[in-house]
Amino acid sequence: MLGLLVLEHKQFRIVAVMQGDDCPALDFLTNVSANHTSSSDGVLEMLAHVAEKGFQGVPAGWAKEANKKHHIMEFKKGDLRLFFFHGRNGDIAVCTCGVVKKGQKADKASINLSAKMKQRYDDTPDDQLIYKE
Repeated sequence: MLGLLVLEHKQFRIVAVMQGDDCPALDFLTNVSANHTSSSDGVLEMLAHVAEKGFQGVPAGWAKEANKKHHIMEFKKGDLRLFFFHGRNGDIAVCTCGVVKKGQKADKASINLSAKMKQRYDDTPDDQLIYKE
């Protein structure tokens, strides 16, 4: 079984992978330093927009591919990066974890963690995905 926390649900569902009782993506967005609060708010607004309208018409600067091999994407706002992958059954984005970007290259540890979460999601049958509001 895999726990998923519903972050936004309108026309499309934005979820985040749970690790036990913790949600790394939500923890990241809600525990940023004071100088990254506006970027965190911006990412949350992006998630609301994507939940409502999907990825159609999303500005190119909002999201990009972070890792081609594992199909990991990232939402970008300021120095913040929230990693995700495309899900199934209405899960338009499955958020995994985030980082404050410090250099030009994507954070390899976060990419690897996201790839492991994606594999776990892919290996979990639909009837064993547990959604929490």
